[in-house]
Amino acid sequence: MSADPLLSVDSVDAGYGDTQVLRDLSLSVDAGEIVSLVGRNGAGKTTTLRTIMGILQPTSGHVTYNGADISALDATETARQGLALVPEERRIFPDLTVTENLELAAHGGTADDSLSVAEALEMFENLRERAGNSGSSLSGGEQQMLAIARALVSGADLVLLDEPTEGLAPYIVQDVMDIVAALNERGITVLLVEQNVQVCLELADRNYLVDQGQVVYEGTAAELEANEDVLDRYLGVTA
Repeated sequence: MSADPLLSVDSVDAGYGDTQVLRDLSLSVDAGEIVSLVGRNGAGKTTTLRTIMGILQPTSGHVTYNGADISALDATETARQGLALVPEERRIFPDLTVTENLELAAHGGTADDSLSVAEALEMFENLRERAGNSGSSLSGGEQQMLAIARALVSGADLVLLDEPTEGLAPYIVQDVMDIVAALNERGITVLLVEQNVQVCLELADRNYLVDQGQVVYEGTAAELEANEDVLDRYLGVTA
């Protein structure tokens, strides 16, 4: 195995029009890791994912995936490299059934080790039980699971999860966390954006704390949990 990270974001600036959001932001994700980006609303976490995915182009700096510079690729080209974004709004097709949503995502997938639709339904019990139901009939938690399952059948090796527990009941949050852990056990690398620091502490191997478009702290879950000053200053919480 290469010693190089699977994903590197090096000194990236990015934003929207004249509004700069990311400022010299750098991070890395090794193959097989779960890495979190944690921070307050407006810190730049979602913008980081959108820049990695090619939805936004960096104005300076580089994004490297699997040894190749992907900074100039658009979202479709980036997805072909093996990355998938599960956005906060999920973006499932409400009028298609669960199975049809998965079949559409699987169409064009090229990875030999990607999940089949049948395997995805087996992995996500709630989805299997509702395979013929429309996307609009699913609960918020089930829609989140469907969005994650779609990323897997597309053949992604790195899944970018944007606020996967946002708005979910606590018992559903635990279900989603269990799913993310199970994906990682299958060898899927995860970059997780979360405001819920407890989710990050439980799931992530390493955590980056983002504030005003910059990484202001990096550490393991144990290191972050022990650093009460950082938690209070940037998140207003204690672990």
